[in-house]
Amino acid sequence: MRSLLWVLLLVGSVQAQSSPEATELLQRVKSFAEATRTWKAEVVQTEDVSGPGLTLPSNEIHIKLAAEGPLKMSRVNSGGDRTAMICDGTQQFYSGDGLSYYLNEERGQCSFPLLSFYEPSLMNFIGSDSNPATVSVVGEDHVHLADGERRCVVVRLVLERESTHAVRTMCIDPTRPVILRDVVTMENKATGFRSSTTTTFLSFDDHPTFEPDTFRITIPPGAYKAKSP
Repeated sequence: MRSLLWVLLLVGSVQAQSSPEATELLQRVKSFAEATRTWKAEVVQTEDVSGPGLTLPSNEIHIKLAAEGPLKMSRVNSGGDRTAMICDGTQQFYSGDGLSYYLNEERGQCSFPLLSFYEPSLMNFIGSDSNPATVSVVGEDHVHLADGERRCVVVRLVLERESTHAVRTMCIDPTRPVILRDVVTMENKATGFRSSTTTTFLSFDDHPTFEPDTFRITIPPGAYKAKSP
């Protein structure tokens, strides 16, 4: 995923159409996510695509995440995606398939605050050429984490663009403002194609203790070193 400045852009773009409660909560999400630079989590992400004459199975990805500021991070996917990216403070390792890998000392993506993780799918729909969005609190729900069930406030963002209808529904922990569940749906009104991405936290710790090998770079057996793109 690309780094996310979404919340900053969101708050600047939709304040006039937003409920004060929703806007204030999103401001807190942004501030907490920017400041949280040492953390770990486990996440499951499900992606669905549908449309006229198109039937694709759901793609489920399990993600293990860890970050220790300023330059240590680990993101290891399993399931429908085998991407791995690890920074040990000196080098950056990347593999997209487990068969080849890149290893270099360019550490531009090694800073990994929580803000960098949140799903950026709506970036393209927030800007001067987008129709105004509405954002509001629509209820409450719960997300079950490894350390217990958490109450969350459901905030919904609706964006309309010429041929695209986009909805982002976030279940936000109001005490520790983390987006525990994030559902992004986009529909092309002209073609009928629809995509949906659901990101759900299974665990989250912003005061973690890391295992000694959390940020250790290990080359997969049989993998070959490729030239950096």
